[in-house]
Amino acid sequence: MTIQNYTEVLVREVMTEYLKLHGFNGDETEREDVLAIVLNKLPQRYFLSTSNEGEKKAFLLDKQLRMKALIEISAAATDMGK
Repeated sequence: MTIQNYTEVLVREVMTEYLKLHGFNGDETEREDVLAIVLNKLPQRYFLSTSNEGEKKAFLLDKQLRMKALIEISAAATDMGK
């Protein structure tokens, strides 16, 4: 039985979408820095590997949390560009 931080999964999904639309000139290290900055600002949510898949999916589709992640990603990416 393992645990996984689904906030990280969500942020990676939103970040992938953000990069497709807006691009980011940074390298992989800078992208990981943006991820770390965003994860430090959002509440963490862990699920066991045995948790209900519906509950995990509902978390990943939470529009309010996805919007908050997008705002934080945009801010962090902008700050990295300065």
